[in-house]
Amino acid sequence: MKSTGLLAALCLGIGVDTPSSFAATGGNEYLDMNISQLMQITITSVSKKPQNLANSAAAVFVITRDDIRRSGVTSIPEALRMAPGLQVARVDANKWAITSRGFSGTFANKLLVMIDGRSVYSPTFSGVYWDMQDTMLEDIDRIEVIRGPGATIWGANAVNGVINIITKKAGDTQGGLVALGGGNQEPFSGGMRYGVKMGESAYGRVYVKYHRQDSFKLHEDGSNADDDWETMRSGFRMDGDHGAMSSWSLQGDIYRNNENQLVFPYWLPQPPYRVKRRDSFDATGGNILGHWRQRISRTDSLTLQAYYDYTNRDELIMDQTHRTVDLDVQYHGRFGSRHDLVTGIGYRRIDADFDNSFQVSVTPSHRVENLYSGFVQDEITLVGDSLWLTLGAKWEHNDFTGNEIQPSGRLLWKMNNRHTLWASVSRAVRTPSEFEDSGRITIAVDPTSPPFPRLFTLNGSENFHSEELIAYEAGYRWLPMDEFSLDLALYYNDYDKLFTADPYSPQTFNHLFMQNKLHGSTYGVEVAADWRPLPQVRFKLGYTYIGFDLKVDTDAITANDDNRIVKETSPRHQVSLQSSYTLTRGLQLNLWGRYVGRLKSSKGIHADRRVDSYLELDANVSWHATDNLELMLAGSNLLDSGHLEYISEFFTLPTEVQRSVYGKLTYHF
Repeated sequence: MKSTGLLAALCLGIGVDTPSSFAATGGNEYLDMNISQLMQITITSVSKKPQNLANSAAAVFVITRDDIRRSGVTSIPEALRMAPGLQVARVDANKWAITSRGFSGTFANKLLVMIDGRSVYSPTFSGVYWDMQDTMLEDIDRIEVIRGPGATIWGANAVNGVINIITKKAGDTQGGLVALGGGNQEPFSGGMRYGVKMGESAYGRVYVKYHRQDSFKLHEDGSNADDDWETMRSGFRMDGDHGAMSSWSLQGDIYRNNENQLVFPYWLPQPPYRVKRRDSFDATGGNILGHWRQRISRTDSLTLQAYYDYTNRDELIMDQTHRTVDLDVQYHGRFGSRHDLVTGIGYRRIDADFDNSFQVSVTPSHRVENLYSGFVQDEITLVGDSLWLTLGAKWEHNDFTGNEIQPSGRLLWKMNNRHTLWASVSRAVRTPSEFEDSGRITIAVDPTSPPFPRLFTLNGSENFHSEELIAYEAGYRWLPMDEFSLDLALYYNDYDKLFTADPYSPQTFNHLFMQNKLHGSTYGVEVAADWRPLPQVRFKLGYTYIGFDLKVDTDAITANDDNRIVKETSPRHQVSLQSSYTLTRGLQLNLWGRYVGRLKSSKGIHADRRVDSYLELDANVSWHATDNLELMLAGSNLLDSGHLEYISEFFTLPTEVQRSVYGKLTYHF
C-alpha cells in the first residue's frame, strides 16, 4: 500500500502554526460540535422516523453541509466521494458511474437516490442520470448515505444502498445569498437564493442557479471530447406549521440542461454502418412535492407526501419522457413502553413515452406502469436503553413481476455511551426496468455476412425476473473520547438471479437476451474514522474493501464472462483522507486525498480496457473576509493533468478527468 502511505503523507504532513486558543470558525452548528455531538445528529432515512445516527442499526454515513463547504466540491456526485462504501467515478464531463457495494456502471441500478424523499431514478434502466440531479449546494442540509438494503422501508431498487439528499427548511435560509465561481474547467457557476417570512408561522425561499462545464479530453489522443454542458435551474420551497400539532412543506424545481457528447459506435442499418456522431441534446424536467404531518398525540403522528415529476431526455440514441405521480401515507406511533411502530401505504404511476432509434428502442413506445406498496416496521425495546430488535417487511405489487415481499430484522446493542454493536439480515429485490422488459440495443452490424448485414442486438425479455439479495450485515461504533470515533461495517451479500446477456440458443448467438443466470456473493468491510485532536484540526478517514464470488448458471450459453465483468468494474480498495485546518480565525485550509484501485471496462467495444489505480489530491483555502463574505480558491485532481476513472459500457469514448482550478465568492445579505 505504497500509494496509501503517500496519501497519508500528503494530508498529515502540513502543520498548523496557530495558538491553541483559536477555535473553529463559528456560524455552523456542525462545525462547532465535537465528535460525540456529531454522533447524535438526527437522521430519518433508515427508519422513516427521526433517530440519532449513533442509534441506527445500519451502515449509515452523513455528509453534513459543513463537509460539503469544506470539501470545495461543485456538484452532488463529487460530494458523494466522501462516503465510504460508495464508488464514485466520473465517466466524462457530464456523466458519472455511482454505486454502493459493487455492480458499478453508467447505468448502475442497485442504488436508490432521493432528494427530500422524492425518488430520482429513471424507470428506463432503474438508475440515475446524475447530470439531471442538482440544487444549490448551499441549500443542502445533509446527505444521508445508507450502505446495504433499505428495501423494507423504501422498496425495490434500494438493494445495495440508499442516498437521501435533504435540503434546508425555508426558515433556515432567510435573507439573500449570492454564490459566484469560475475556473479553467468550469468557466462560470452562479446561484442566487432569497428567503422571506410569509406569515406568523410560514417561510419561503426561491433560487436560481446556472452552471457551465467545459469539455474534457479523450484518453486515446488528447483531442476534445465534445462533452461540455450547461444547466439552468430554478425552484422554491415553503414551510409552515400550525402550532405544535401540524407542519407542512411545498417545494418544486424546473431545469434545462444543454449537453454535448460524442456517440461511438453509432450504428446505422446501411453503409457505412458504424460512425462517430456529435450529439447535442436537451435534458429538461420539473417537479413539485408536498409534505404534511399531523401529530395525533405526543407520540403518534400521521404523514402524507405527494409529488409529481416530469423528465425528458432527448438524445440521439433515444428520446424518453416520464411523468410520475407518487402518493404515500405513513403512520408513526408508540404502543406501550416497548413498541415503536412505523407503517404506511403508497401508490406510484409512471406514464412513459419513447421516440426510438435504430440504436436503442423500447416497445411499446407508450406505456403506463403502476406500483402499489405497503410496509410495517416495529422497533421493540428488549432491555431498557441498551437492546432493541427491529422487525419489518415491505410488500410491493408491480406490473413486471407481480408481488414482492422484502423483510428485514435488525438488532442494536448499546453497551454504553462508547460502544455500540448492531447486526441485520434483510431481503431485497431489484425489479425489472422498462428496458429489461422490452428494450433493444444494437451492439454491432456485420456487413460481411451475405446476403444481408448481420445485426447483433441486446434485447429485453418478459421472462426477466427480479434480482434477489439476502444481505447479512454487522457493525461496531466506538467512541473512545469526545474527539474520536470509529465506525466499522462488515457485510456478506448473497445474490440470485442477477442480470446476464445470453442467447436463447447457439444458433442465434447474435441476438442476446436479458436473463437471470448469475448468482453468488460479495463481501466487504467499510471503515469511517473521525478525529479532532485540536479544535482547529480535523481528520476524516474512509476505507472500503469489496470481494466477489459469483458464478454463472450451468445452462448459460455465452455468459461465461459475466462474473469477471462484475468483479473488474469495481475497485477492490478505496481510501479517502480529508484534513481541515483553521489557520487563523476565518482562514481555513482543506486537503482531500483519494486512492482508488484499478478496474476494467465491461463488455462492448472497450472490453478489457484497463483503468489504472490512481491517487488524487484536492485542496482549497477559504477566507471569511467578513461575517457575510467568504472567498475560496480551490483545485481538484492536482496530481496529474488528467486520468481515467471509468469507461462507459456503451456509446461514449474513454475520457480523462481533467485537473481544475477555480475560485468562488459567497455573499450573504
